[in-house]
Amino acid sequence: MRNTLFLSLCMLLFSCQEQTATKPTTTNIVVDSVAIVTALIDSLSNEIISDSLNARLYFDRAQVYLKSNALSPGSRDLLRAVRLDSTNAYYWQQLGKLEYAMKNSRYAKNAWEECARLDSRNINCRLDLAEIYLAVGELKKGQKKLDEILSFDSKNAEALYLSGNYALVKEDTLKAYKFIQASINQNQDFFKAYDLMGVLFSAQGNVLALDYFNSALRLRPYRYDIRYKVGMFYQNIGAYPEAIQAYNQALEINPAHKTSLHNIGVLKVFLGDTIGALDYFSKAIEVDDMYLEAYFGRAYVYELLGETVKSESDYRTTLMLDPAYRPAMDGLTRIGK
Repeated sequence: MRNTLFLSLCMLLFSCQEQTATKPTTTNIVVDSVAIVTALIDSLSNEIISDSLNARLYFDRAQVYLKSNALSPGSRDLLRAVRLDSTNAYYWQQLGKLEYAMKNSRYAKNAWEECARLDSRNINCRLDLAEIYLAVGELKKGQKKLDEILSFDSKNAEALYLSGNYALVKEDTLKAYKFIQASINQNQDFFKAYDLMGVLFSAQGNVLALDYFNSALRLRPYRYDIRYKVGMFYQNIGAYPEAIQAYNQALEINPAHKTSLHNIGVLKVFLGDTIGALDYFSKAIEVDDMYLEAYFGRAYVYELLGETVKSESDYRTTLMLDPAYRPAMDGLTRIGK
């Protein structure tokens, strides 16, 4: 029975790994002084009154609005700029970024397509299009944009990195390795490329994963998620003390990282430290009182300690969160409830 219990907990552990995905990100630059914003807008508005067909004035005012998070007037001004100067590729590029930030993916794509059409060597619009085509699964269109970039800038790190992502979607792992490593060769500070290579080698149980994760941490030592991934690598190869150390390093950066807390609890059980496991499962529940796996883990530890009443309570809480959760049903059966 003991082996069955440990197998159940082991299966639970490897089903609750965190998932990360590379997504386009935007940064909102906030103008601190309301007085400065107002003065800039008033100045530009006065210029617009005397030159109402000047696209650049609308574009400049749009930038002020958007940097102060006034999306609605900023969007209106940016659209006016595009209509007044529809051949300005940069205006279309910025309009695409705004539409994407507002979750209007179709309009963003249309704006970036127009940008690419107007400027045959515009890299940024093509990169944006490649990312959005990757997200919606239009791989041929996206790869075409990347090929266009690489035809006149063969060392573009971002295009090489995205080509690696396209290869991954097509399940061509060797090609993915080639392109992502090539992106690192061109930009040795390319954080997300190190991260992805770490994930790929980690999935194979290859110790090279640690080299890539450590390179990522050299660039961004505050990223607790990378520490967590190091922990998962060690955990998956059975190096439990090293995994616990990595999870604790993640918790030093983010004490509320519930998955690290939970995983330490599980590993403490594997190492025979049931009291320590109890503490970590309880901490995970303090962070998230709806954390099903943590309640199940704590119930299991109480079962091992012979504290049947507490074990039953946590198993039943687990079933309240998920009435079909079979491991908790099995747990109640084992303790005769």
